[in-house]
Amino acid sequence: MAKSRMRQKGDDGLWAVHAMVRESLERLWKGEQLPTLSQILVELLNGGVLTADSKKRVEGIIQLLLFQKGYGSQSAARLGSHDDVLTDIYLDSLIECNGKLNESLFHYRIIPQIHPAGTAPMLYFLPVASNRRSPEKKAEIGAVMCALQLAERDHIDNVRKCSCGKFFVAGRIDQSYCSVECRVKAHQSSDEFKAKRRKADRERYRLHRDGKVKEGGGRKHGTKKTR
Repeated sequence: MAKSRMRQKGDDGLWAVHAMVRESLERLWKGEQLPTLSQILVELLNGGVLTADSKKRVEGIIQLLLFQKGYGSQSAARLGSHDDVLTDIYLDSLIECNGKLNESLFHYRIIPQIHPAGTAPMLYFLPVASNRRSPEKKAEIGAVMCALQLAERDHIDNVRKCSCGKFFVAGRIDQSYCSVECRVKAHQSSDEFKAKRRKADRERYRLHRDGKVKEGGGRKHGTKKTR
């Protein structure tokens, strides 16, 4: 959603982009599906409403949620094992991560609201004193609330950041790039690919040097190929 629309008089601080109730109802009336929480979060992170600092804070909270999930899984897997030292490390890391997460969330003041949109009541959030909140702050709160709900549903790792810097919703568990172009570019930039290409270049040079490979067709040294 453009900034001009976000700054319209009467904006009540509902979720930025698709989470605004009015826009959600319009989509339902047109027979369109509502976006998922993952799609809303990705659009907020890729859009132009969040400031650089706001985006950094949201990304930090997402990372803490991912760390918390990882530490929690490792701790649960280690329970009952004989490796008490490693279990304690994971538990300590989980507690420390949870403390940092709660400290980061302490600054967000929200009022939860329910609207009967879609097949189930839609949960959205109003910032406290929303009339004094900037559109950027409202978008930041919306992004954080999306991330928290995704973490609660164990879907937070579906939102990923590509090597190009763009966020995307992963369709597969092994998807690491937002597009084929980014995947190919990353592969061609890898050390393994460069090593194979250097090896192929050396082999091609050796074959040309030994006369085992003929020159290609077309012009050669500015002259036409003779029959």
